[in-house]
Amino acid sequence: MQRDNIPQNTPFNAIATTSGYAPRENVREYQGRFSPDDQKKFDKAYEKWQKDRAKNDRDDLAKDEGKMQEVMAKYNVPRDVPYDVLVSGNRGY
Repeated sequence: MQRDNIPQNTPFNAIATTSGYAPRENVREYQGRFSPDDQKKFDKAYEKWQKDRAKNDRDDLAKDEGKMQEVMAKYNVPRDVPYDVLVSGNRGY
């Protein structure tokens, strides 16, 4: 902090990032880009991904992520956009 001339009383969470990189543009700008069919595919894969995470089923986790990443790639959504931002249930649909 001293090296970057950040005042000592600055809260750590005001300057820290979770990934170690500068914050990306507003990830919410990627919401609502999917077609209705692709949104259903993404939502279904996300729901299964959550269940497989709870069971710690690594094989199925990889498959679920692959399905979500496939939809994301189709719409040029960066891989580091959190899945929960893209799932429709997060927006009250």
